[in-house]
Amino acid sequence: MRRPGAGRLAGHGRAPTSASDKAPGAGGRREGRDVVRLILALLASTVSGWALGETARPPYKASDWPDTPAIVSGRASFYGKRFTGQKTASGKHFHHRDVSAASNRFPLGTTVAVRRPSSAYCIVVRINDRMGHKGRVIDLSREAAERLGMIDVGVTDVEIVLLPKPLLGHERACTLAFSPPVRLPAAEGRLSDSTDDGQPTDSLAGGVGVR
Repeated sequence: MRRPGAGRLAGHGRAPTSASDKAPGAGGRREGRDVVRLILALLASTVSGWALGETARPPYKASDWPDTPAIVSGRASFYGKRFTGQKTASGKHFHHRDVSAASNRFPLGTTVAVRRPSSAYCIVVRINDRMGHKGRVIDLSREAAERLGMIDVGVTDVEIVLLPKPLLGHERACTLAFSPPVRLPAAEGRLSDSTDDGQPTDSLAGGVGVR
């Protein structure tokens, strides 16, 4: 009479008859190595694609640069401190220490470079308000006027140009805005308040002589 379970146990004692029986983990190791090779190949192709994409993609469109900067000339004035707290045309509240400006010549929210030809100082400001004085092209915040060196004169002649997209955030944006188009990487540098020696730079936070 057969002992219960004897047949099942006997099967475990037979000699292996195939390669898989001889080395049950060998096939799994080979498959694992194949998977690793496939993953590495995919990663290599992906990284190569990224590199090619970075070199092939232009930093800006040719249409971002005007053939000749459209310079607007006219008289500039500045806001008094008493306007602080009042709402501008953009919906934001004015503060005399913000670097901003009002103008009817440029769309709200655009960034422009403003320079004084007589002093060669230049600043970058954002248009966030409209103005009612027909005899002037721009009305600067007091902070912007101080950095343009026009507090003592009150009203002065200026030149204004719309800042091209490739120069937004560029450390020499103000100087280059009045120059012929040049090939520069987009956002090559950040705006800063001053140089290491404390001198103002051509950024939102300060003016420099236009060279």
